[in-house]
Amino acid sequence: MIDPMETIQFKAKDGQTYDIYVDDFGEEIVVELNGQPQGSIHLRLLEGDGRGMQDSYYITQLELTCGNKGIGRRCLQFHHDVFGCIITASSDDGTRRDDGSHLTGAGPGFIRKMIEEGLVLGQPTGFEEEE
Repeated sequence: MIDPMETIQFKAKDGQTYDIYVDDFGEEIVVELNGQPQGSIHLRLLEGDGRGMQDSYYITQLELTCGNKGIGRRCLQFHHDVFGCIITASSDDGTRRDDGSHLTGAGPGFIRKMIEEGLVLGQPTGFEEEE
């Protein structure tokens, strides 16, 4: 388990209560059920330029094994509640990114839904991949 800055409990659609932790830097969200890992979301802080572009967090890994229960959505809401920053993600363009931020499996559908709901803004403006 990470050293959490904040922790919440969330009763999911399956009726079970999950623990959601976010680290001090906002770079990792971990989900557990009865002390057992259920996956995590990793993010990278993209610092704003001070001239209108604000700080944001970019999803680099989305590995939750407890899908379709509202947990991923709650993780992103919780992160936003704690850090107040925009969350972005890669576009589903078929490109395999070196940082792991390409979308696979249920990721494209989940991110599309989160964009529709306004929890994720899509790929950040002016984003350049690290080489």
